Amino acid sequence: MVFRLDPADESLIATARHGVDVFHDYDATPERVHRTFLALVGDPPWSPGFLGVDWWTEADRLDGAVIDELYAFMRMRVHVIEHDLGRRSVAYVSRWSMPLATRMVQVIETTRLASGRTRLRYRVAYDPPRIFERFVPPVQWAFRKWFEASLRGLDRTLRAHEERERATARAA
Repeated sequence: MVFRLDPADESLIATARHGVDVFHDYDATPERVHRTFLALVGDPPWSPGFLGVDWWTEADRLDGAVIDELYAFMRMRVHVIEHDLGRRSVAYVSRWSMPLATRMVQVIETTRLASGRTRLRYRVAYDPPRIFERFVPPVQWAFRKWFEASLRGLDRTLRAHEERERATARAA
């Protein structure tokens, strides 16, 4: 990953020049939604193009983790700076295979709704290099569509997991 980004924290959500804010509601607990989102698991993976992760820190320990996320079309090194399972995670990107940001932060939050469902809100805030500013609208549109497709894929993964659990319980 050739492009280095400056460290960032959650304050970038309020100050960044650009960002994406998407959410989806799920029939699962906040813990399960959050854990499945962060694990990027599924068959096929719930996020289109996802290939896997490389851990730079202790595998599966998310608080303080440094992870390379590998996709068919990009790679990024993510530093988890806050992790409270079932509630929220905050991470910043320090390296990226695309020259589209100088700083980037991601905030993942889960909330139990009055209906009993769980809302996952995913926010990404970033500052692009000035030279790429004119490319932000189409790139941001494409990433928003990808994020929305990913959250729908997460819904399919969670539903399939629930179906497997019900089938196992019936068979027992």
